[in-house]
Amino acid sequence: MVQGLLILIVQVGYKGEKKMKDTRNSLFRPAFLTLLGVLITVPLMSCGFSVCLVGSCQFPVGEDAPLKELTSSDQNVVFEEPGTIIVYRGFGCAESNNSGKQDFLRVEQSLNLPAYATNATVFLNGWRARYLSKDHHVQGLGTVIGNIRLERNTLKWQAAGVLSDNNFDDAYRWCYHYTVVAWNPSNLNLTVDHKDGSCGDSGDPTQANFFSAYNDGATTALSSFPSFLQNPNFASDKTVAILPRGFGFDWEAGCNDHHLLQIGYNLDHSEIFIENGKKYKKNDQEVIPSLPNTASQVDSGFVSWETYGILKDNKGRRYYAFGEMVSGLAGNEVGIIQPPFSILPIEDNGNPSDSGGGAEAQEFVVENVPFEYAIPMLTGWELSYISNDEHVTETGIWIDEWGYDKNARTLRYKLSSILRDKDDDPGHISRHKVTILGIRPLAVVPDLVPFSPSGNSEAAFCRIEQAGTRLRVSVKNQGADADVSKTTVTFANGPVTLNTPAIPVGGSVDLLFNVPPGCSVLNCSFRVSVDSSNQINESNEINNSVSGACM
Repeated sequence: MVQGLLILIVQVGYKGEKKMKDTRNSLFRPAFLTLLGVLITVPLMSCGFSVCLVGSCQFPVGEDAPLKELTSSDQNVVFEEPGTIIVYRGFGCAESNNSGKQDFLRVEQSLNLPAYATNATVFLNGWRARYLSKDHHVQGLGTVIGNIRLERNTLKWQAAGVLSDNNFDDAYRWCYHYTVVAWNPSNLNLTVDHKDGSCGDSGDPTQANFFSAYNDGATTALSSFPSFLQNPNFASDKTVAILPRGFGFDWEAGCNDHHLLQIGYNLDHSEIFIENGKKYKKNDQEVIPSLPNTASQVDSGFVSWETYGILKDNKGRRYYAFGEMVSGLAGNEVGIIQPPFSILPIEDNGNPSDSGGGAEAQEFVVENVPFEYAIPMLTGWELSYISNDEHVTETGIWIDEWGYDKNARTLRYKLSSILRDKDDDPGHISRHKVTILGIRPLAVVPDLVPFSPSGNSEAAFCRIEQAGTRLRVSVKNQGADADVSKTTVTFANGPVTLNTPAIPVGGSVDLLFNVPPGCSVLNCSFRVSVDSSNQINESNEINNSVSGACM
């Protein structure tokens, strides 16, 4: 079984918009899958992928898309709460610089996680692509992250990208930017769905985390694509965040390339709702979800959303294919802030407030973020030249620096963008949307938990000291200010209870319990219970007790 790139640009060998539309239903699905470039663990050659080439619209992507060496990369820790969560940002770049036909770029990266982080995922936070010589038309472009898996404490994934005109013979460089979130499921109640799914008819289309479609029915360059995820583990969760993992654009069939005026993507508001009888984009099909009755459903394991795309030159509308790849992150500690954002086709782009022809960066600050942990997600963007359509040398938009101060509740990020031809004239305009992925909403009531700086295993709570006569117990407050309470340690011969002072938000206190005879660092089992008299109204009452053991 080959793991790899399943299409970024796939073509049907018919010229002209009318002819393409007339023949698509009869020839498109069985022979040519037009999907987003994804990385799925299925045999590549079963999906019949192609990129537009002179004289032939059939270029299979299988053994011809080997893993490439990274030409540059970086990984940095953004923040960490030891024992609970760690978040990284990074990027990877690769090049295709062949004589003649170029390669789809496919890379693999990995990240060694702390021992406590036994669950993790990665999502896309930007992209950048550049022809290495001169400027050219664009046939298609895309970036995607897939084949995500956790092997022991190593998170692994693959990413792929392409930038091409119609003959795919121009060398290019491609980069993608990503964010990794890793957590301890004992401390954070999060569920992730980052599977890929099977392409074409080889699997249940409702279980694919991607779709691809043409802009049929649209009268302008703006297209709308409804989609959904279905996962039984999402049921009863108030929020499911949709994490961006990739996109792909491809001009209409017939091996045509064009100038570029405008390109845009908007992963719009998502909700834990599914509409009965509605057709949604899944895999390469339109799917009507199977529901238990004729009613639409809320909070039943579904999350749905609408995605908008624009691919445009000076012409008002052309046929194009679009694809998207996502993940879902759910749990009672997940929240999202989704700023209003829309994209519209440009008819007269004579806006003088352009950002110049080269790469431009701007810093943004968001205050009063109501989460203990906050992560920016680039879920919407638009790039356009300021006047007419042009050739392209380089294009992209990405978050390359960010940080969150949970004490000040302030998120900061730097966003960069570029769209230029070879002489950097005219300049470009960029717009974007950052959705804030929030984890652990700031509580309005306290949340007391037993805590050990050594981790969450039973042995981590074996903190016997003072010649074996005292057991140190730490009580941490994850919520709002907590009043006085009681903490109990139950040993084999009975419970011992101590008064616990008031603990402010984010604070902790240490208590020293007398260790009974017969209990030592070599042999002692016990159970720690905070707020053991139920004096405090807490946001979470099930995380008050842990077991400890010395052996």
